[in-house]
Amino acid sequence: MGNTTNNNSTPSSPSRWSIHRQNSTTKQIHISTNHADGFYLTGDLLTGTVKIPTSLAHHLHNINNQTPTELLHKRSLRSAIIIELVGDATYSSEVDAAADSDGHATHKINLCRHRCIVTMNHNKPQPESPTVISSSSSETNSLTVTPPSELNGTFQLNIPDNLPPSLANARTPSVVYTLELSLSSSRYRYQIPITLSSRGCIPHPMTDIEISGSAVNKNDIRLHAYLSQSFYRPGEQIPIQIDYFNPQQRFIRSITIRLFQIYRIHNDQNRLQLDGKEWTFDILTMLPQRQWTGEARLQLPNQPLQASYSTNSVGTTQIIQCELDYRIIIELNEKKGDEIYLTLSSIQVTYQK
Repeated sequence: MGNTTNNNSTPSSPSRWSIHRQNSTTKQIHISTNHADGFYLTGDLLTGTVKIPTSLAHHLHNINNQTPTELLHKRSLRSAIIIELVGDATYSSEVDAAADSDGHATHKINLCRHRCIVTMNHNKPQPESPTVISSSSSETNSLTVTPPSELNGTFQLNIPDNLPPSLANARTPSVVYTLELSLSSSRYRYQIPITLSSRGCIPHPMTDIEISGSAVNKNDIRLHAYLSQSFYRPGEQIPIQIDYFNPQQRFIRSITIRLFQIYRIHNDQNRLQLDGKEWTFDILTMLPQRQWTGEARLQLPNQPLQASYSTNSVGTTQIIQCELDYRIIIELNEKKGDEIYLTLSSIQVTYQK
């Protein structure tokens, strides 16, 4: 038997990232959403609230008494408070040696600008203690009214179904979504990050089928792998059986199995290892085995994890293709350096039931 080691290089999921829910330019405006972690599935209804100091929203008295429908048909829309769901994809492509040091150019494509109008609540001014003014001719009670220090509003928007999932990446490719609020009285745009995932495909007995594959090298070593199903949900384990047939009884050094998330944007690709296992064989004290069988359990990260996203054409400023795939790759290494690589068919990660 071989020795088994874990090789889990799962990155921090969005729920563990340091997320700033407020633009760094100011701490005066606050935007909050009904999901505290900012994670949504496409097709969800996103609702939230905003808090705006009255000093920044002095123009609102003209629109507080108008409905969103009226605003959409009047020039006063320019004075309304707008929330936009903005999505942008960034990718790198080869051009020529003049582009940069490695002959690549970076492109930024807008995926969506989906907006809604913030409905402002009517805050009643708070009265202060009455002040008594006395004179020889009359006595008057006056009440000082203090305007509210901030205005509160609510918003809701439906996230489009076909948007590609988020991909937070320090380099290309990446897909980033933000909620942006703009005021006509301020030159700043206030942003908070939003993480999106597709819902994935609906499992069905005709599609949730077993996955198997095999590969043979020039020395007649046959490597085989098997999964009992193809659909999995975030946080689940993926049991996989591996075996090899070695008719010439050649020395096997190791077998490595890795689970990858592969995100392709246009012709740019991000490949991220989520989990891995390795078997090592003692070739100094053990005789080569003619047959060997092993089993591993690969771990999918919990929510938020992006579901599989089949190839789709997206974009507003330019049409590009996006695809998110999950693959298991197995590598067998012989003593003399010969290797076998086996890539299984895609597994489907889904939030559907």
